[in-house]
Parts: sequence; structure tokens; C-alpha cells
Amino acid sequence: MRLEHFQYIVEIARCKSMSKASKKLFITQPSLSTAIQNLEEELGFQIFKRSASGVALTDKGESLLSIAEEVVHQLEQIKELSDPATDTFTHLNLAAVPVFCNALMIELIQTLKQKNPLVNLNIIELRPAKILPALISGTADLAIGTYSPSTKEQIFQEAAKNNLIIKPIFDDKMYCFVHRNHPMAHKKSVSMEDMADSTPAFFNDHVFMESYECQQNEKPQRLDHEYEKNYYSFTDRASIKKAISKGLAYSTLPRLMAYDDIYVNAGMIIPVPLADSDTSLTTYVAYSSRSALPKAARQTIEIVQQLYQSIAEQFAKSDVAQEQAETQKKRNQFLSY
Repeated sequence: MRLEHFQYIVEIARCKSMSKASKKLFITQPSLSTAIQNLEEELGFQIFKRSASGVALTDKGESLLSIAEEVVHQLEQIKELSDPATDTFTHLNLAAVPVFCNALMIELIQTLKQKNPLVNLNIIELRPAKILPALISGTADLAIGTYSPSTKEQIFQEAAKNNLIIKPIFDDKMYCFVHRNHPMAHKKSVSMEDMADSTPAFFNDHVFMESYECQQNEKPQRLDHEYEKNYYSFTDRASIKKAISKGLAYSTLPRLMAYDDIYVNAGMIIPVPLADSDTSLTTYVAYSSRSALPKAARQTIEIVQQLYQSIAEQFAKSDVAQEQAETQKKRNQFLSY
């Protein structure tokens, strides 16, 4: 039994498919199947049960998996002791929601390349509902997703059922993004009633993007009757923001979408907080608990946490500055009487 056999067992168990595992392991499917068959003959018992729907571990296979996972984990620790100059190229498949890709992906790539020049990062941009399935299928090694208060329980249940680890790292608020001349732009916060007479812009038929009680592919039921007659639907955020900048519509987006945005920085679009208390959006990182995280994945998580920490600090400073400006404005108005 060779060391790579342990990696084969862990990856096949994770992907539940010889074909998908072979792609992750960068070997052909026939070679992987032959290696497992030879190993089963050597050990004298069947490790995987084959069927039309994929592969599953036998009882003895489950016991062997526990040992294999420990061996793979120990191998990763040994690799950490090696000279970085001797490291081989690392392939990391990262699934991420559009809000992260739009705001922070470039900064992640720049920082990760500085820390680990040998990493090959494959970015898979997916809607929130598709993030965990990408991990479960083995398409992604690491994921950055989002959940709202209404989808949180479902996310954690799916993760627990599939041996995934979920780490919440950032709590964002939903804002109403409007043109600078729109009446809502001058409000301290806006409510559902404030938005009722204006035209919203949806993303893929979603009124409130990844949050505001959105189900996976449906508009929120409580908004259907109000906005069914007049709305715009786009397939990308750039078009939504351009429509807002022209005064054609408003949209509810995570506050993160205002970060380093050209329209916001130019004062053409004004993000206004939503008055509703349940409009939060939590960003999380997720990965499988079945195998040790590669070095590139651990570095990615660390960088993502640092990026969000920086964003949180910037938002906090901005809130303080805005509060001070409001206080000064009220003081000036009082003194002018």
C-alpha cells in the first residue's frame, strides 16, 4: 500500500465519484479505478461499493477512511516543514458568491500570489444556493458563501449532513442603492413603504439579491404583488449599478457592494441603510472536514478574514464620521435660529 492510495481513498469518498475524484487528483479515471481495484485485492476486502449513481464506502471502507484521513493530515503537516522553494504548484478550486467576486476577489488574488507564488487559483463564481453543492460534489476545495436569517438554518443543516465546516466571518447589512437625486437618497434609512412607489432592479429575478428572505430561485412572496407590474431584471451587477446611476431604478444590495465602487465614489449612487432589522447578510467560508486543508486553502481563509476585518473597520469609521456630520448639521441648524 502506497501513500498516494490514502489520498485516493479520501478524495473518492469526498467526491462519491471515480470520475470527479480522478480530475481532482490529476490522474485518469481508468488509472484510479485500477489502483483501487489492486488495493482491494491486496487488502482482501472491498473498500467501495460501485453503482450507477456513483460509489459509496463499505463498512470496512469507512474504517479505512478514518485511517486514510489521519495519514493525509500527517502528510500535510510534513509538507509544511519543507522548503517553500521545493514546493510544487498547488491547484485550488475556489467557489465564491458574486458579491465577494465583485468586491474583494482581485485583492485576494494579489495577496495570495505574494504569499504563495506557486498557487494556481481556479475561481468558480456561483449563486449562494450553488455554493455548498460545489463542495459536496468535489468541484470546489474551498467556498465563500452567504446566508440570510431565513436561509441560515438550511445552510448549516446541509453542511452537517455532508461533513462540511462552516465558519461565519462577516455580517453585512442590506442597503438601498439609489440615484443621488432620488428622494430616498436624502433619508437616514428607508423602509418597504418608502420603496413601494419606485422601480426596483432585480438580479436574475431576485428583488433583494442574496438576502431579504430570498428563496433560491424565487422573488420574495411579500414583494411580488407590489413589483410585478414594473421592474427591471438583469443578469449582472454592473448593469444594475449603471441603471441606478442613470436614475432608472433602485436596488437593495449588500453594503459591501459600495466598497471601492466607481459610482458610489463619484457620488452618483447613494447607499442608504434599510430600516428593517432582519436585512442582514452573513459571509462564511466552508470546506470539507473529511480531509486536511491544503496550505493554499488555509492561506486563502486567512487573507479573506483579514480583508473582511479591514472592511468592517472602514465601515465603522464611516459610520462614526457620518454620525458626527449629522450631529454637526443639527447643531448648525439650531444655531442659525
